[in-house]
Amino acid sequence: MTLTAKQEQFAQCVAGGMTQSDAYREACDVRPDTKQESIHEAASALMANPKVSSRVRVLKDALAEQALWSRMDSVRTLAEIANGQCEGAKASDRVSAVKALNTMQGFDAASKVDHSSTDGTMSPTRIELVAPSVNKKDGSAL
Repeated sequence: MTLTAKQEQFAQCVAGGMTQSDAYREACDVRPDTKQESIHEAASALMANPKVSSRVRVLKDALAEQALWSRMDSVRTLAEIANGQCEGAKASDRVSAVKALNTMQGFDAASKVDHSSTDGTMSPTRIELVAPSVNKKDGSAL
């Protein structure tokens, strides 16, 4: 099953989470004035190619396996530390491992979600409300 370079790039992009249309734009030479409908139809036709859809499936499976393995590996290692199966693990290491496992499983009631961004673009903005000065004698604005 040999794909062209553009087909492979399209498959990689789709497997990586892009929409089919965005993957088509990324992989193929698309003029800026190309209609969205044309891009959508071409991307759909490309995805309908059995070689391409099969490659996307293989890539997604591989990505899922990698993600699952790294999580499973983390849980296994932390569980070994928490159960005292690692030589040289101190009591504080065991407590830290249990805390980490609890957080991974969502059992950490104290966890907070941080909605700020590292570059400050999503930080709260100071808003000032300014009312016009009012003349005390007749109530008109100054």
